[in-house]
Amino acid sequence: MAAHNHFVPISLLLGLYFFFLASLPALACDAGDRAVLLKIKARFQNPGKFTSWNESTNCCTWYGVKCNPHIDDGGRVTSLNYWNDGAASEGLSGRLPDELGDLPFLSDLSLANHTNLYGVLPLTLTRLNRLSFLYLPRNSLSGSLPSFLTQIRSLTFINLASNKFSGLIPPEFSNFPALQALALQDNNLEGVIPSTIGNLSKSFLPLALLLTGNMLSGNIPKELLAANWELLDLSHNKLTGDPTALFAANKATKYMDLSFNKLEFDMTGIEFPVKLITLTLENNMITGSIPAQINHLNDLLIFDVSSNQLCGIIPAGPVMDRFDNTHFFPNKCLCRSKVSCL
Repeated sequence: MAAHNHFVPISLLLGLYFFFLASLPALACDAGDRAVLLKIKARFQNPGKFTSWNESTNCCTWYGVKCNPHIDDGGRVTSLNYWNDGAASEGLSGRLPDELGDLPFLSDLSLANHTNLYGVLPLTLTRLNRLSFLYLPRNSLSGSLPSFLTQIRSLTFINLASNKFSGLIPPEFSNFPALQALALQDNNLEGVIPSTIGNLSKSFLPLALLLTGNMLSGNIPKELLAANWELLDLSHNKLTGDPTALFAANKATKYMDLSFNKLEFDMTGIEFPVKLITLTLENNMITGSIPAQINHLNDLLIFDVSSNQLCGIIPAGPVMDRFDNTHFFPNKCLCRSKVSCL
């Protein structure tokens, strides 16, 4: 008997599924959440993008708002998301409202590119025990980084980049049990990197740490050097010392940028993480020569060791041949071949 094909094309199944979702009536939003959102709108000085926010409509359909689609918790606000891609006049103005802490189901708070959004992070955020995604880059937020953020145990992603935060990185920032990415770049942070930050890697999650463009100084703590980062960007600071412990063949690092610091080490004997895609080390005080193992990094797409004190022959091979001389010079006495070294 001939076999019959009973498989329905997946594209048809997906089409039917999305048609079914589209045919469902929008969940009525929770009355308490609606009242809180209207207070937030007033605190933000009634921005033009929020014209849909009014008492006569379902808040689950408002601009930048998403609600939980599950029936049990249906209508509860889970996401407040507004990335301003227009002029400053189209963005939010004022301080982050305390009322944000009155949205108990909120898991995603994303407000980016609002140059008139200023002030400190409100303590009321600690009431958001479901908050996973805190995305507040490219605003004008200021003050010290608050250690109270660690009370939000559900956080997996924090981006406070390109604001006006100042002072020290709190040592308590190691106490996020589920954090996968911490982005604090392009602020006015100073002082040393707390040694406790290395403890973040003990979660065994893919970790990203971005501290570029601050005024951090001192040695990179040994706990951070020993940690296993997938993405590590410490560039454009005033860091000193020897970071060679970051380099080990068995590390999971894919992206590393240590450029524009005052790091001093001998590159000759280091082993590079085999999964490296990006390695930028320019403008430091690196000595020695480039190890031949560099040509085993088949995934390496970005590499720069210019403006250091390296010597010797650049190892010829399929990887190093990808990069022109701008990635290597100036250096003390680095060259492409024995002939050019003469």
